[in-house]
Amino acid sequence: MLFNLTIIIMSQKIHWLVRLGGNKTEHYENLLVALAMLVVTLTYEGLSWYFIPDFQFNWFEFIGTWSGLVTVWLARTQNILSWPWGIVSAATLGYFFMQIGLSGQQWLNWGYFMVMQVWAWPYWAFGGKDKTPLPVTRLGVRGWVLTLLAVGTGTGLVYILISLIVPTSHYPILDAIVVASSVVAQLLLGQKKLESWYLWLGPVNVLSVILFVLAGAYVVLALYVAFLIHAFFAIRSWRRELLFTRL
Repeated sequence: MLFNLTIIIMSQKIHWLVRLGGNKTEHYENLLVALAMLVVTLTYEGLSWYFIPDFQFNWFEFIGTWSGLVTVWLARTQNILSWPWGIVSAATLGYFFMQIGLSGQQWLNWGYFMVMQVWAWPYWAFGGKDKTPLPVTRLGVRGWVLTLLAVGTGTGLVYILISLIVPTSHYPILDAIVVASSVVAQLLLGQKKLESWYLWLGPVNVLSVILFVLAGAYVVLALYVAFLIHAFFAIRSWRRELLFTRL
């Protein structure tokens, strides 16, 4: 009896670890995507070095871009392994943004994205009914109102903080909009809300592309162009899943 109970407990723990660490299919996808995105990042670095005058290689930008590309691909396909990649991306990009004077982006990555990745990782695995995997859902009218209020209020607060703490920061208004929208989008993504991708598609990625062009961050710029494309396909994929679950 005790032996059988021990086996059951061990099996349950292994099952939970598999949910957190991914199954064989997710591992295979993770390997293929990581290798493909490494090639993409190396190619873009090479093209940037060849075509952009005074281009300087930066390891933090490179690793952050590579891991960020992997993160967004795996998030689109709902692969649980997107979250550990996201932790690496937030850590390295935060340091890079500090180097180029984008304080809002630095705070966003170190003070928020890293924390949210740690929270969302187990929540995706066990946040559904009876600790099942979290399903894709949508916001209601109240959720949309709160989302818009949060983005507007957050933009004002971040702008004030940047102005007070780092008055020499570059493009503070644009930086503040991106930061506030990213905060809300990441929270919704952690809850597997379809609307998170609308925020990534619009105010976050489009404005980030503009911001990084102005700041001369050409390699990380490619990351956000890829984010923009992935957000579009993620909306289609997650909407199809919602439609399928309702049938």
